[in-house]
Amino acid sequence: MPYLSNLDMSEYHEINNKISDTASFNDIRRTILSPLSRLIGAETSVFALLKKDDFGVHAHNFISNNIHDESTLNYEKNFQRNDPVLPHAFHSAKRNYKLGLSKSFTFSLDNIIDFTQFSRGDFYNEFLRPYSIRQIMATGIPSSTDSSLVYVLGFHRYCNSPFKKEDAQISSYFGPALFNILNNLELKTQLCDHNIISAYFEKQISDTGLIILDNNQNVVFANHAGQSHLQVKQTEANDYSGLENELMVILRTYLSHLHQSTTNIIEFDYKGVKIAVRMNIPDMKHQDKRIILNTHRPSTTNISHLEIEKFHLTQREIDISGLIVMGMTSPQISEKLCISIRTVENHLRSIFLKTGVKNRTTLAYKLSPPPPH
Repeated sequence: MPYLSNLDMSEYHEINNKISDTASFNDIRRTILSPLSRLIGAETSVFALLKKDDFGVHAHNFISNNIHDESTLNYEKNFQRNDPVLPHAFHSAKRNYKLGLSKSFTFSLDNIIDFTQFSRGDFYNEFLRPYSIRQIMATGIPSSTDSSLVYVLGFHRYCNSPFKKEDAQISSYFGPALFNILNNLELKTQLCDHNIISAYFEKQISDTGLIILDNNQNVVFANHAGQSHLQVKQTEANDYSGLENELMVILRTYLSHLHQSTTNIIEFDYKGVKIAVRMNIPDMKHQDKRIILNTHRPSTTNISHLEIEKFHLTQREIDISGLIVMGMTSPQISEKLCISIRTVENHLRSIFLKTGVKNRTTLAYKLSPPPPH
């Protein structure tokens, strides 16, 4: 590693070790902003995520070091749109990474502006001057997985001593470590989100279905629940069988009403499954329309709770009994409750023994509530 007179190897390893201790975004102030600020000679510093959309580059998720929350909120709400640092940090970091030049890009504000013109603007006169910010240096670190995301570190001085080339080089030395740590944090966040979603949908997987049809009513996507509800088969990764002919006839009738109606959604029942139909009209002319089917098999069971209480069934046995009353088969129950067919059959034997019946039909009759008078 190149050596600079104001950064010896012990300092480099000390800071690098602190950066390596970053286990979550909550650690960034302590393990990244504070040590780098002291090393570079910045009085305050800030971390943010830069996201690019159709309206430009925007910063969010601020983490500040020695900065009052009021000034950060003021910047985020009123002044970031006029800050030349954000787009330069975003585009330069992305360009250098794409070209394989570096995993970070560091620059100072006075390298990218004409100060005479800049000093006449609102950003300088209404934000920087009132907060006594004289010098700014920033480091952009690109996301390795999201082309619309860049992490940025901003360093500030309240004196007239400018950031020098050596300061930018010092920050750049930690670019690879920052790149790895910040991208790993982002992946951990995505994984956590994925686990939360998976945990939620694991419970809902057999209750809520999604089927997407193209403009010719061909199935282009069907989730696990939708396949089960409407008997759609997935033959390959993106190849699905069609809907039942009887359902297609009903669906086309409803679609014709949907085209003529002012309502955005139509609901109907089909073989015990509730289906909500809506059209997705794309924004782009070259995109096709999509027909969205949301399916749901009611989970409420029409069983007599007075009868259930007599037999001292476990909660799982009650769940399975209710599904038997609804007419579901063992494979369907297995799919709905996320248990094996063998487990379903074992529970059924216990239910039959407790209730004194020998088959599903008798069980359904015995546990069904009496008809209304």
